[in-house]
Order: sequence, then C-alpha cells, then structure tokens
Amino acid sequence: MNALRPLQPLVGLIALATLLIVLVIAVRAISANAGFLVERQTVFLSFLGGLLVVSAVFAWIVRRSMRRADSTSSRLLLVATALALASPLTLMLLQHPAP
Repeated sequence: MNALRPLQPLVGLIALATLLIVLVIAVRAISANAGFLVERQTVFLSFLGGLLVVSAVFAWIVRRSMRRADSTSSRLLLVATALALASPLTLMLLQHPAP
C-alpha cells in the first residue's frame, strides 16, 4: 500500500473525472424528455456543482499527499499529476483565434 501512496493524486483525479462524467451522463439521460432548454440548464448546473465538489475533494487529496511526500519518487509523481492537469490548459492557450 505504501508503494501506491504517491499515485493517490493521479488515481484520484482519474476516478473523480470518471465519476463526474457518469453523473453528467445520468443527469442528461434523466432530463432528456424535458426539452432542450431545460436539459441544457440542468446538465450545466449539475456539471458545475459536480466540478466544485470534485475540485474540493481533489484539493484535499493533494494536500494530504503533499504532507506525506517524503521521497523523491513521491514528489516526482506529484509533479506528473500537476503536468497532467496543466497540459490541457496549455493546449488551450496555444490556440490562436481566427482574425
């Protein structure tokens, strides 16, 4: 179990993202017959609420892992998690809008 401890933030991130996707799919399936405008608003609000909860849980996991990071490999895996989070953001910054 101690060997997997440095992987907790990355595994937690993947699990929380999967859980959020499943939640949004379930909400969309439930509200499918309500009409497009109601469905869009319901899915958006559920995604936004889920994103807030997921970010709070992920922050707690990272904080706990930072306290327990006692070796170089632990810190390297935390850096890998940060890079996995930053890579989509950097790809969005690289896009140039059309003039």
